[in-house]
Amino acid sequence: MSPTYLLKIVTVGAPSVGKTSIIIRFSTGAFREHYSPTLGVGFAYKKMKVGEDNVNMQIWDLGSQDFLERTRANYYLGAQGAIFMYDVTSWESFNEVIEWKHEVDRNLDDYTAILIANKTDLIMERVVSLEEGQRVADQMGIPHMEASVRLDKNVNDAFETLARNIIGSFS
Repeated sequence: MSPTYLLKIVTVGAPSVGKTSIIIRFSTGAFREHYSPTLGVGFAYKKMKVGEDNVNMQIWDLGSQDFLERTRANYYLGAQGAIFMYDVTSWESFNEVIEWKHEVDRNLDDYTAILIANKTDLIMERVVSLEEGQRVADQMGIPHMEASVRLDKNVNDAFETLARNIIGSFS
């Protein structure tokens, strides 16, 4: 019988990078066109297979406004994984990734992470290159993946990669 894992994942990044959208896309398959900021915390649950293992994922969508930092601290507790996310059309969101890493590091001792570059479908508006994203991921010591939540490109792969890496860290 295959083991079953319960994984808690937190999703962080600047406002409007697509954190809620990637969680909705992954957990339900739907895409949400309109932007509505997460005020506080959102939550989703998804069962999946990773190789032979059964994985139950709790995915926490942490609101990114500065005034929520103290509230966010409570939701990091027990997380084994973190998704750092930025928007390839926004230098500001990309430049905030390291600040988000510092916040997660203050709240979690041992976790596995991935850096996701979203909105790659917006080719004409892109300002952050694949190489720049990879450089920051290398600096952070984590995998980097480009995605388009709108086109459902690499969404499942990103979560599967993170789950596989977390499970691998248990052995």
